[in-house]
Amino acid sequence: MSESFKNMTDDELEKYINDCLDDEAGELAFLEYSSRLDWKKVPAGATPEEEKQIIEDLIAQRTKK
Repeated sequence: MSESFKNMTDDELEKYINDCLDDEAGELAFLEYSSRLDWKKVPAGATPEEEKQIIEDLIAQRTKK
């Protein structure tokens, strides 16, 4: 079933997840969906100033689109 999730668009996956949230298949769909996301994380050892700069840079990137 996971193979069919790979063939879905992001919108189709999102709808499927919302419709089947409490179902095991919904969990598998969420795993596929989350694998497509471009996750940005602050490194664990970042100082508060570095963390702030990383977050501000990410916001700037998102607002340029």
